[in-house]
Amino acid sequence: MSSVEIVPFEEWHAAGIARLSTAVQWPSLADPATVRAVCTAPGSAAYVALVDDAVVGWAQALGDGVLQSHLSFVAVHPAHRRRGIARLLTVATFQATHTVRMDLITDGAEAFYEAFEHRRMHGFRIYPGA
Repeated sequence: MSSVEIVPFEEWHAAGIARLSTAVQWPSLADPATVRAVCTAPGSAAYVALVDDAVVGWAQALGDGVLQSHLSFVAVHPAHRRRGIARLLTVATFQATHTVRMDLITDGAEAFYEAFEHRRMHGFRIYPGA
């Protein structure tokens, strides 16, 4: 299998991330314009995993550049999992936020995140305007 390259998000990655989001059943990120907006938002740090110039993974976080960041998205195409790509993306994205700590919400990848130094906390995803 070809080697993986972890690179900062560039606009041309948006279509590949949208396809990946569809493959991992994240319909809210299936539109390249939405992906572009998420990855270039103020405070956003986004990295992409490429194999032969094809997007096979990506991660995005928001941070204040000092203390706190939030890992919003990590996805790896099912055919490329168990190769350390998610870990590389998480570390690169965290480092790019220039923060001391990173919070996240997960719905089933606990074992992956428990492999990092961490402190388990409780949290909520709220929809204040709904």
